[in-house]
Amino acid sequence: MTTPRLSRLQKRILSKLMADERRTKGGLSSSHPELVQALPHAKGNISHSLRRLEAQGLIFMGRTPGGKTEYLHLTPEGKKRASELAPSYD
Repeated sequence: MTTPRLSRLQKRILSKLMADERRTKGGLSSSHPELVQALPHAKGNISHSLRRLEAQGLIFMGRTPGGKTEYLHLTPEGKKRASELAPSYD
């Protein structure tokens, strides 16, 4: 089974989440608004990319009872993929 290709935005999201995890030593998670603010893309594009990453099992999105994304975590597979990208995006 081949691994799905990632867009540039998806690669940047994974790299940002990995950097946040390293910085906080896994203690804190990133939030959707922080990610939107940190990346120079439209909120809709980021939200779509996050849903695709979640469907691929690379991230976990914690949601509020209203369904809004509250926090983001890398899954073990997401950490693996992000670490493979590290040389080109850190």
